[in-house]
Amino acid sequence: MTDFLNNETQSFSLTYLKSFKIKDEKEGLTEPSGLVLSHGRNALWTVSDDTNKIFKLNLDGNLKKNNSFKIPDNELEGIVLDPTGKSLFAVNESKNEIIQIVIDSQDVTNRKRLSAMSGYETIAHFFSDSAANKGLEGISWNTARESLFVMKESSPGLLIEVSPDLNTIISYSLLNDENGFLDSRINSQEIDFSDICYDHSRDCFWIISDKAKRLFLYDGNKNTVLQSAVLAYMKRGEYREIEQAEGIAVNPELNRLYVVSDKEAVLYVYDIRW
Repeated sequence: MTDFLNNETQSFSLTYLKSFKIKDEKEGLTEPSGLVLSHGRNALWTVSDDTNKIFKLNLDGNLKKNNSFKIPDNELEGIVLDPTGKSLFAVNESKNEIIQIVIDSQDVTNRKRLSAMSGYETIAHFFSDSAANKGLEGISWNTARESLFVMKESSPGLLIEVSPDLNTIISYSLLNDENGFLDSRINSQEIDFSDICYDHSRDCFWIISDKAKRLFLYDGNKNTVLQSAVLAYMKRGEYREIEQAEGIAVNPELNRLYVVSDKEAVLYVYDIRW
């Protein structure tokens, strides 16, 4: 099921391949929120917002316990790997904070709240009236601009560019109906933003919405959604949609999409067909 928001754009469709139950209560992986491919693209990193731990999974959803590790923070909602593969960056929603974790040492080596960054005054008014649970939800690394992008969930949805040293807010863009974040089934004001993944092959972002149960392809240079598709699949002959999609990772070379559901603790795998 695909919706076309720009007929001049090469269209895509999603083909559901398989899904894996990844819940592991003993290890604390119960509410996966955020997803990123490993440096070799043969595994996935994720966080569970109720657990102070970074988890590593293979592509079939099996937990790699020996490669997962504890950190001082919980309430993490998004995760991304830097281009060198040496550091992970994650966001804390309630504090609107970005933390940096060196994988080899498993140490948090940098942390900074948005409010402590140079340039925060340009976006402060977007946070002043927002609830604590409407803060940062997703994070991605834009290799073309060599900067981080973090995403505010809603009220309003916001995409914020941050320097890799976490010292400066470089730019921001509102995410709303004016630039194409629409769904025919819900009011545009209700659309939230759960996670984000940069696609270097198209210089665009893939963005998912929990409430819209939808995947958006967003061109940040043009500030417009090129196309979107519902995150749907068939199970035992019944049409279903992913509940509480909270993490996304894309391998553009293989046109492979990975999505995790917070509510179900399930990893879904799709082909992106062009």
